[in-house]
Amino acid sequence: MLKPRDGSGKDEGELTGGKRLIEQLKKRHGHFADVIVADALYLNAPFINTLKENGLEGVIRLKDERRMIFQDAERLFKQDEGKKASFWKGKKKIEVWDLSGFKMEGCPYKLRVVRYHEQWEENGKETERFMWLVTTLEAADYRVLWEMMHRRWDIEENGFHQLKTYYHAKHCYCRDAVETIFNLIIIGFNVRELYLYRRSRNFAGSGISRKSINRIFCDDLLT
Repeated sequence: MLKPRDGSGKDEGELTGGKRLIEQLKKRHGHFADVIVADALYLNAPFINTLKENGLEGVIRLKDERRMIFQDAERLFKQDEGKKASFWKGKKKIEVWDLSGFKMEGCPYKLRVVRYHEQWEENGKETERFMWLVTTLEAADYRVLWEMMHRRWDIEENGFHQLKTYYHAKHCYCRDAVETIFNLIIIGFNVRELYLYRRSRNFAGSGISRKSINRIFCDDLLT
């Protein structure tokens, strides 16, 4: 009989599991990381408090315009308070507003809000996007924070999305054999990514899809 593990049988959400994971990692490995980069779901006082209590800092996406911290920061940014020097990333021009000292109910720590306005040309048209984040890091350069958040997107889109869509890597509900197979899938995926983006450095701009590469690998293994 399959037996759920690590909270699968409990009525709990991702946030509760995330906080418990941080506490378990701290207990098992000590200081296992410096910064946790998270999606907007994790922007709440209990999660931020858990990070700080375990010696971690947070960089968390801010999306909900109804949040008081969003509205307070937006009001100041509209007056050009916190305006920083723009920077370029590739063909993207990025404007920045960056202010500290914000509060969130239930959180005793002062928070920093950064707003990015990205502008670039795509298919002959001017394109723009705003990206907001909240962080407990007081001194980190805003360019580094932008890079951290985009690296998280890259892991989500090119890591978890690929695994779920093409490798059937969903939830594992029991130990031993299923977990071993899942770990082998993860290892295989990482080896392929390392080969494509570290060994074969021209893959990113080649226009060849990962699915095509997988077919080539499979054909070579079967011949």
